[in-house]
Amino acid sequence: MPAKYLHIFCPMKLQTLFHSVAFVHCHAHLRSCLGFQSGMTQLRYPRQGKCAHSYFMTLSTSALEDGQSAASSLAVKKFCVNSSGNPAFGPIEEEIASKYSIPTIPQGETSEASYTHCVHILPYEYNLVKSYAVGIQPLETSSSDRRRANRKKKNSKVTQMQPTFIDFCPPLNSNLGKRVGGQRQGGEMLLKAVAPAKYKNEKGGAIVYDLTAGFGQDSMILAAGMTGQVHMVERDPIVALLLKDAMRRLHLIAEEIDENRCSSLNEKLFLHENDAVNFCRKRLVDLNDKSGDDCAEAPDVCYLDPMFPPRTKSAAVKKNMQILHGLFHTNEESDKDNERWQQEQELLNEALALAKSRVVVKRPVNAPPLGTSTDVPYDMSVPLPSFELKGSINRFDIYML
Repeated sequence: MPAKYLHIFCPMKLQTLFHSVAFVHCHAHLRSCLGFQSGMTQLRYPRQGKCAHSYFMTLSTSALEDGQSAASSLAVKKFCVNSSGNPAFGPIEEEIASKYSIPTIPQGETSEASYTHCVHILPYEYNLVKSYAVGIQPLETSSSDRRRANRKKKNSKVTQMQPTFIDFCPPLNSNLGKRVGGQRQGGEMLLKAVAPAKYKNEKGGAIVYDLTAGFGQDSMILAAGMTGQVHMVERDPIVALLLKDAMRRLHLIAEEIDENRCSSLNEKLFLHENDAVNFCRKRLVDLNDKSGDDCAEAPDVCYLDPMFPPRTKSAAVKKNMQILHGLFHTNEESDKDNERWQQEQELLNEALALAKSRVVVKRPVNAPPLGTSTDVPYDMSVPLPSFELKGSINRFDIYML
């Protein structure tokens, strides 16, 4: 793996300053902020331009690997926990703040700080079961929201989104509740693409790995279909926290209430907090060594729903997708397309290596296949789907094995 560089930009007026000891101090400060130890970084000579000096700090491969947790902690620092003042929720708020190393902020003061998201503990009730739910609230305004506000009256304000949480037992009369209950007119295209009924076994249906779980809605719909097991894989620690809490409440409801829907979901859904590529590689090793007890069989189907490419339209997306876009910063234009394509290709290849029968990828209806782009020539090494199922908004690419 080649060395990576951090680019430090310096205006002409500060050239003299940066030629002095401040340059060394800058390097030391960056190294400290990123969590790298001495010996992991190396200074490079200045590169002069017409109006600025550029300095580069080389990071070794080991530094990048060792600094991943530090980079993750930098992202976590953008979060805070709402201190509700509720004595029943106080210990839970403190536990989350301690575990994820994020501060607690008194209720009503979160918008005044520079945090982007706030974790809330919310009251939760399902029939006779009373508990709590861990929710997330975006505190910053997305660029699409700002554009829509600008087209309206000058005095109009963008309404701040309320906290939301994952619920694996949605109300029966809600849109998601009807989808989980199989009441959607015309059926679920997701189930048609995955075709779980084709892989019946002693577990009752297909074993599916949802390698990009997100808020788990697709996993829930798959588990409500003719599947035997659905394993959710999520790498983001905050999203995984919400999923864990949803699983906790699902287990509680299944124990307390005799309801087939919740009991079935509780038996079929499994959660793994891990990077999808690393998870696939570890599973392949476990399967070859016949080790590992959490999911002893290879999946019949691997399902991928990676974050879509940056949007060019200003129309609002659904609430849960707005939150995910904000968490992963996928709604803004990026100059890292090549890196994204490489990550997509790597994820697709690992899924193809692990699945026994098929890999299903969810894409925008007019987007190129995963790991490819209309802006660059097609790479013959990138697999193309065997066939596709198109809807009005999304498309499912199916790779048969």
